[in-house]
Amino acid sequence: MGIALSRQRRNLPDMPRLLPDIRPTETYTETNFLRVHTFPSRGDAAVRLASIEHLFYGPDDEQPTRYSWRCRTVVESEPMSLDDAVFIASSYAKDNDIPVVYECHSE
Repeated sequence: MGIALSRQRRNLPDMPRLLPDIRPTETYTETNFLRVHTFPSRGDAAVRLASIEHLFYGPDDEQPTRYSWRCRTVVESEPMSLDDAVFIASSYAKDNDIPVVYECHSE
């Protein structure tokens, strides 16, 4: 109940928006998002791997007055299904107040 009440007070969405990954000719419009990427394993195409990254635009660690894009890896090349990867990314985004999850799935 504490998390739900906290979200209501801050007027945050219950779940992040799930969006398809952008095309190479586009740019990200969000400044705080997760990117979930699933792809086949090199050794076994039946096994899918997933990486989840948190990308955000914010103050630099060394120079707080300078802003830049930053990337933090949440999951790196772990075996899991597409549905599991999206579930984990959505749950992580919800728990960490990240409003958008971009999906990218390679065949």
